[in-house]
Amino acid sequence: MPRLQPVPYVDQLMAELEEIRAAFVDVLERSQIKERNLPEFVSTTVHYTWAPSDDALQADRMAVLGKLRDFRTRFELLFPRPTAEALQRHGAALDLLEHWLDRGRVKVTPPPSSIQVAIEKANGAVGVLAAAKSLLPAEQFATRLVLDTNVLLDDPDLAQFTAQLGSRYMAHVLPVVLRELDELKRAGRIDSLREAARKADRRLKGLRDNGDVSVGAKVEGDVWAVFEHIEPRADGLPSWLELDVPDDRFIASTLLLQSRHPGSMLVAATSDLNLQTKLAAVRVPFIEPAS
Repeated sequence: MPRLQPVPYVDQLMAELEEIRAAFVDVLERSQIKERNLPEFVSTTVHYTWAPSDDALQADRMAVLGKLRDFRTRFELLFPRPTAEALQRHGAALDLLEHWLDRGRVKVTPPPSSIQVAIEKANGAVGVLAAAKSLLPAEQFATRLVLDTNVLLDDPDLAQFTAQLGSRYMAHVLPVVLRELDELKRAGRIDSLREAARKADRRLKGLRDNGDVSVGAKVEGDVWAVFEHIEPRADGLPSWLELDVPDDRFIASTLLLQSRHPGSMLVAATSDLNLQTKLAAVRVPFIEPAS
């Protein structure tokens, strides 16, 4: 299997933002703005409104709106504790784009006098979001890895992915995985499963002899490991995640971990088709163990 080239998560998001910008401009270029015909005695600051969209334009507006809302969820995860200034700046840019696609809140974010001005303002809003990259911290590891439970049951060697990821990466063992291993070693349905869980548990506990697993212990060569303790909460995560479902909890934990390390490429190791499908939905790359 060819080696993955590290692409920082924030760069993936910025590429996605550029795709949204291009689609947004296309929607604007096919839209029209008209002057509101109001009686002279009506006082208002809203002088222009959007002309009705035909079915094709409305379908494209909805498609771009869906992509923007999905992007917004993951973008805002990058800033779990924003300053008031950053919150206002990013929120205003995202709101403008969202309102100009939805067009149901003209009094909140009215259109300008012309489509050309609207395009300039939309590009400016995208520029604000792109500039947020400069607020993110530098990363020590270009590549980070999370492993699902089945991968560790088959082979608990955290350094087994050097051929695919390169010689240097940080492996993160998530709480949901540690909990599943603990449950399986005690109540696995068959002897071989319980023994595999015990083997993985012993291998992971052995890393404590190599350093502090709460911040990073050496596994082998330039492969390191850290045991995560932060559990996900529903706030700010995609609404379709069910946190009482182990796969969804794995996804949620991975998203939170990625948001803490946006300058790294985070990769998930799993052979589970359902989990791979959900990882693809949140744009997290995955690899399978070498057969």
